Amino acid sequence: MQLPEELQTAIDRIIEKTPSTALKKAREALSFDYRHGCGSVFEDEGKRLAYIGARMPATFGAVFKALEKLKELYAFPSSIRLLDLGAGPGTASWAAASLFNLDKAILIEKSQDAIALGKELARGSSLQKAEWICRSLSDSEVFPEADLAILSYAAGELGNQEELIERLYNSPVHFILVVEPGTPQGFLLIRKIRQQMIDLGANLIAPCPHQFACPIQGSDWCHFASRIERTRLHRQLKEGTLGHEDEKFSYVAAAKTPGLKIKGRLVRHVQKHSGHVRMTLCTDGGKLEEKVVSRGQKELYRRARDSEWGDAWNW
Repeated sequence: MQLPEELQTAIDRIIEKTPSTALKKAREALSFDYRHGCGSVFEDEGKRLAYIGARMPATFGAVFKALEKLKELYAFPSSIRLLDLGAGPGTASWAAASLFNLDKAILIEKSQDAIALGKELARGSSLQKAEWICRSLSDSEVFPEADLAILSYAAGELGNQEELIERLYNSPVHFILVVEPGTPQGFLLIRKIRQQMIDLGANLIAPCPHQFACPIQGSDWCHFASRIERTRLHRQLKEGTLGHEDEKFSYVAAAKTPGLKIKGRLVRHVQKHSGHVRMTLCTDGGKLEEKVVSRGQKELYRRARDSEWGDAWNW
């Protein structure tokens, strides 16, 4: 996938006057901060520019991919009210605006600099009229009403995730999506939030096809991937030769009303061999299962060959 043209144009416009050597140095500092959990990256101008050039595309892709899976299983209104929490410069809102008709968008972000950057990116776009609120997520105010709330790459930066999730669930918010990096640490946080939402009475929508304890334990972790095309600038900043980047992410989505039920979710790459397809599924019985579909199963075999890691699966 690609970033929306209007977003990519805005990114290019904002950073075109910054020397490439300065951007690369800022990107290296940004990567260091992410690896070592150094907190907000938006207080430094160089890191803000490096973020929109190097990290925003991957984060956009992860949220977009998760939202695509949700739309398959949940009946959202024709136009939705969006709440973007820990919004940064609005990355998740751009992903949502690419898939939904937004009746209203409210973005909550504690950094004034990130808000200013987000407004500049949105100038002249469908997100220009979005409402920005400068506030920490740890503030105990009630969240505004929303059809969809997104907490994207932000929960891991908080020390009070449990309090935030409970307050969010008890707010007039109908659907909650939490996205974190697809690392063992990111998945542990998602698994913890998943269990908390079950305990609160939420209906899990994706990726889980069940409400049982997560069957992925130990050193294993549940994650998915989104492939996004790299622009020339993106390749320069990442010092990469490939024309694409695969962003691994973990996520959980839950609602106050049930969604469509599925038999399973493909949680590994689908192994497509001559004459058969081998799949690893998290099933609606709360178990991990290996399933082999042979050529003789015709329609099921055709569907299996068309399936990809992260897809819902019914048989």
